[in-house]
Amino acid sequence: MDVDTDGAPDPMAPERIHVEDLGAAVIGRVRQQDIDAVMFDCDGTLVDSEPIGHRVWGALADDLGVVAAPGADAEGLSFEQRLEALRTTNPALPPTEVVYAEYWRRLRTAFDESLQPIEPTYRLARELVRANIPVAIVSNSAQERLQYTVSCALPLLAGVTLVGWTTRDRPKPHPDLYRRAASLVAAPADRCLAIEDSTVGALAASRAGMRTIILDVAIR
Repeated sequence: MDVDTDGAPDPMAPERIHVEDLGAAVIGRVRQQDIDAVMFDCDGTLVDSEPIGHRVWGALADDLGVVAAPGADAEGLSFEQRLEALRTTNPALPPTEVVYAEYWRRLRTAFDESLQPIEPTYRLARELVRANIPVAIVSNSAQERLQYTVSCALPLLAGVTLVGWTTRDRPKPHPDLYRRAASLVAAPADRCLAIEDSTVGALAASRAGMRTIILDVAIR
């Protein structure tokens, strides 16, 4: 954990917690009445979608003849952000909406075949819902994709607040999505805990005024 200039721990600095230890840590804070709401990132946090997305995008990029560009694969960025980075070396790429439509068509098929939840975080989210703790899922994915992801792999969370990217928001690392989520669950940002798997997402939550946990999902 980071420290302030006086040497004390910085309460807003992201913590790193192994995924298997997450449930006990979060439930402990709920019991201590330290937090009012919990915000979960989706891809790489609640569902193991990132390997599928990389595979689908790799095949599509090959079909489009895409040449890699620096920064295009930075973790936590939205599809649109990555595609814009690629335009520096691929000026002839079709419009973003055309590329995304084909990517999403292929991704839906792959999700139907193999998308799975990350069980420790999925279990924690279900426990929080049962305890009537407000839960939101906050993602750089478009709202349509987020809704599909939840219905496909997280059916027991179908009723929670879903905050996906829309054209009125700036995506993570900007705080817009997390601020909207806090408003929707009627919780002050400083009483919310965000659970992320990327520094980009953690930065967005911190900028919104939330405490943040970055997951270590590596197998011990």
